[in-house]
Amino acid sequence: MTQWLTGAWDHPAERAHRVVAATLRAAYAWTVRREHHDAMREVARMTGVIMEAHGPGHGPVTPIDLVGCLRRPLGLLPALATGSDETIRQVVLLDGEDRLTPDAYDLACEYALPIGGPSDLAPWMPTWTWMRADQIRGETFIRLIETNNQTGYVASRRFLIEHPAATVSELRERVSETGVSLPRRGYTAIPADHLHHSAGGESWWWPCAVCLWPMAVAGTTVRCRYRPHAAVYQVAEGRTATSRPSLHRIDEGRSRHAKPVARPAADSCCVEFGVWRFVVVPGASELRVMRSLEELGATVELWPERDRYDLHVRAGEMEFRVDLKEYRSVHRLLADLRARPPAARVLLPKTHEHQLETLRTALPSLHVTTETKFGTEVRRAMRTE
Repeated sequence: MTQWLTGAWDHPAERAHRVVAATLRAAYAWTVRREHHDAMREVARMTGVIMEAHGPGHGPVTPIDLVGCLRRPLGLLPALATGSDETIRQVVLLDGEDRLTPDAYDLACEYALPIGGPSDLAPWMPTWTWMRADQIRGETFIRLIETNNQTGYVASRRFLIEHPAATVSELRERVSETGVSLPRRGYTAIPADHLHHSAGGESWWWPCAVCLWPMAVAGTTVRCRYRPHAAVYQVAEGRTATSRPSLHRIDEGRSRHAKPVARPAADSCCVEFGVWRFVVVPGASELRVMRSLEELGATVELWPERDRYDLHVRAGEMEFRVDLKEYRSVHRLLADLRARPPAARVLLPKTHEHQLETLRTALPSLHVTTETKFGTEVRRAMRTE
């Protein structure tokens, strides 16, 4: 009876993946149970998925049992206790106030999986809770590919990365000027928990200094939901109730980026979370790497053959093909690389260079480098010329 769920062959690693995906969906549904009457039904459905994965007598057996598990590290679930991703085992999905934790947005979403059933099509369930990253990317790019040649595809994809949030009027003007195509899902309202409300009734949002998507607002703390975009800020209200609020950085890191300026929420919109997380975030790194290589004198082509790989680099008489991989979970990266071998050398951005040795050990035949090492290689090629 569970053939639709498990398939003909069910490896323990796939069961663990399914458990993480189901707990993520259940955690999100729990946070919106008062707004959506189907939310508790989703928690119950995900309890069944997790019970099936664990087998009789193991794991939570009621929705309330499952919710209790979501407030504790996922590694306490039997399916994740051993042999799975150590990083994901430490993740807690619900905080003390039953809100999704930063790790739920930042890390667990890489485990999202279409488990099947009506909730996969329910408009209240966001795509990042039930669609794989490659499905979100594919759905985003298919319209860009269908309506554009290579030049138009690159322009449209780059537009999405460089303008993930703006006012409706700004977007209309820029689309009219450039002629780019937008993805089928387009833009949506800025999420409520990414807005700051001043005493005078005005609402504001701040673009992340790295990816330009609206940062999350928790009380008076503001930060990007993607942890490697590490800056953390404190809100300082303006001189009057209707004045523009400002930010003061409170973490200890350094940044070459200017401090974000508050923008009015009225008429503003942004790409949905899944498109931001799996298209805009890696895309921002791809554009940054491209610019750094061009500063060395190299010529860089973006997403050749409509994204067969990410960057085609010409440096002197040398040519390089690289595919940037930006995963928070190295476990998920390894799984995806095994399932879909890359068409070019894998490049880890600076924020993920610590994953190099793990990749080399697990996949010794994989051709992999880091942004730092690749920059040195391109610099040497230019010097040789």
